[in-house]
Amino acid sequence: MKKIQKHRKPFLVAALLAALACGPQVVFRTGDVIIHNDEPVIETPANSLQYGYRGSRYIKKIWPKKEPAVLTAVGDVALNFAIMKELLDYKAKKSGRDNAMAWPFSRVREEFTGIAFCNLEAPVTEYPLKAFSDKDEIFYFRSPGGSEEILQHAGIDVVSLANNHIKDCGIEGMFDTRDRLLKLGMAPAGIGRDINEALRPVYVWHRGTRIAIFAFNAVIPKSVWADINTPGTAGGSDELLCAAVRKVRPEVDAVVVSIHWGQEVTSDYPVDQPEKEQVALGRKLIDAGASCILGHQSHGLGPVERYGNGIIFYSLGDFVFAGRHSDAHRTGMIVRVALSEKGLESYTIIPVNINPLEVSYSPVILDSKKGDAVINRVLAVRDNRYKDYYTELVAESNKQKKKDNID
Repeated sequence: MKKIQKHRKPFLVAALLAALACGPQVVFRTGDVIIHNDEPVIETPANSLQYGYRGSRYIKKIWPKKEPAVLTAVGDVALNFAIMKELLDYKAKKSGRDNAMAWPFSRVREEFTGIAFCNLEAPVTEYPLKAFSDKDEIFYFRSPGGSEEILQHAGIDVVSLANNHIKDCGIEGMFDTRDRLLKLGMAPAGIGRDINEALRPVYVWHRGTRIAIFAFNAVIPKSVWADINTPGTAGGSDELLCAAVRKVRPEVDAVVVSIHWGQEVTSDYPVDQPEKEQVALGRKLIDAGASCILGHQSHGLGPVERYGNGIIFYSLGDFVFAGRHSDAHRTGMIVRVALSEKGLESYTIIPVNINPLEVSYSPVILDSKKGDAVINRVLAVRDNRYKDYYTELVAESNKQKKKDNID
């Protein structure tokens, strides 16, 4: 036995060295959690002393060389089940709960690189629906407790709760949703016990670059908004929102703003141009220091505008949205941006089929012909920062074929 162990030790050392040489760099942080150097790190009260400032020695251990951070985002996600519940119940019986929870994002999961973001359009809670006195619509959303696991399986890191439905189950349901996300390691943004707390961004590190991610809500009812004494979402005047961005800009390398705004549409594409108020606010936010604006709320795709050294996605559209099963909303998009202290480095648009009647609540990336048509509708000019998804996919495929032939 001793002889076997004696020969086994050098083998283990050699294997470890090979793994370190060939695999991703890893380090340990508080709590013995392993971080790969291409994974994002969310700042929390527990790790703020290590990660909470630029130039941190701990950050340099993980990322010796600072590179642009990557963020992958989708728009409105509502896990309020409806018909989707029947589908997931069936999949759970057939292949287990984990596979059922992974299903909604399973066909796009590999595209979620860097910091993964979505807007959660419905509270996840067991608290009952609670009517608003100033709400002028009939729709109230609630997702059952446990459905937050869908976002965990998708690899989502940051979740905007700043929207007009987050208080559909009252203040209790809003904070229950927040706590459920936190428990699974996701960072909720855009709500708070008062307006000051709601306006605080989430700070995330990726590749040595520190990003502040805000979530704002610019739609009614105003009773959803937080104020000095009332819990709710981050909303208010253009000046207030821009001041929040301006305040943190010197502390980070880049700022991202998620914003719920604009009118809902009844077709797959909204009007060619966003509202004047949206254009004005989006540009003000970039002037204040933001590099990327992620718009949602219209439930249809909106145009993409390059402005200054940043980019405005006026509407990412729906994504996994269990409340809709109509032809009218059949296309969404995944967007990927690379951000540095200089601003926007690159951006990519990935069009997806989200029509539940066709994809069973699991979005599918469109083929190049259909996808190009979608991109041409939302993007007027493909400038030098634009990276085409389909072109890179072909290049990667050719590269792999060449490698296979050599091997």
